[in-house]
Amino acid sequence: MKQYFIKKIKLQGPISISEYMAESNLAPKKGYYDTGTKIGKKGDFITSPEVSQVFGELLGLFMTDYWNLNDRPNKSILVDLGGGNGTMMNDCLRAIDKVNTKYSQSLKPIFIETSNQLAIKQYNLVPNSTIYKDFDKIPNTYMGLIANEFFDALPIKQYIKVNNNWHERLIDIDPKNDQKLRFTYSKNPTKNIGLLKNISSKYKILEFCPSAINIIKEITNKIINYGGIALIIDYAFQKDDYYGTLQAIKNHKYINPLSKPGLIDLSARVDFNMIKKISLYNGATVHGPINQNKFLKNLGIDVRFQQLINANPDKTEQIKLEYHKLMSDEEMGSLFKVIAITNKKSPSPAGF
Repeated sequence: MKQYFIKKIKLQGPISISEYMAESNLAPKKGYYDTGTKIGKKGDFITSPEVSQVFGELLGLFMTDYWNLNDRPNKSILVDLGGGNGTMMNDCLRAIDKVNTKYSQSLKPIFIETSNQLAIKQYNLVPNSTIYKDFDKIPNTYMGLIANEFFDALPIKQYIKVNNNWHERLIDIDPKNDQKLRFTYSKNPTKNIGLLKNISSKYKILEFCPSAINIIKEITNKIINYGGIALIIDYAFQKDDYYGTLQAIKNHKYINPLSKPGLIDLSARVDFNMIKKISLYNGATVHGPINQNKFLKNLGIDVRFQQLINANPDKTEQIKLEYHKLMSDEEMGSLFKVIAITNKKSPSPAGF
């Protein structure tokens, strides 16, 4: 992928960060998510479902409760947007089946996945699932949707402030080393002044994710027209992220985002305020955002972890470490935010 980008830049000039990110992560057979991505404790990075089964179980119970509050629709779908290894969906379905077989029998599990490698893993773990590459292909019916660490992997645009003007940040070949990539910026100031003119002077780099806006519009339209709920859980943009949040992870360590395209996980923190604004603008109701640790505590995570300890006393220390990873402010607890989208006629969901 690095040689591909070097050749591309030589032919057409500097490329946008969104183009670099999209191709590095998603290119068929060459992109990170389609080359045997390792998600988990022994991989490059770990997600909440891979930390503990409790995460997916609680989300399954959350969806069951909301289905009950909405008068138990006869047909429904449970959608995992970017489902990783399929672990979360599998844990959700197991918990749903234990507490409400009517709901488990009425729903169809669906993955939205562009990676062929991950789609195989998902189908092997949840063989009764259907996998689509595009969200607009899913059936029009009551929907429970979960997007855990999905939006952070979407391609972003970055703008950098130079002499009080905003310029789009680009990627070019290093003039001192033609085998090395470097950041640069467009010669002309950006014309998207409407997006940027009211930004605080403290920000030196701004991020904008056009594809996130389009996906949120599609999700809210489905929910408004057919009922259901969307639950979004992800890294959250912080007020002091003055220099942008583009990052790369390999073997659980942060490395230079330009060093190994196609071999590293590229991501950026998610603007939950933008998600909220777009959802409200499209006529939906929004709950949150709140911290992941508060949301999980409200759903009863303490009780479930104590049950696991009681059933597996020899694994007490490991279970406590998993709890700490999900709940501590130093780990995922406050770094991750949770937001729910419903239609205006629906009741309020649990957890908020």
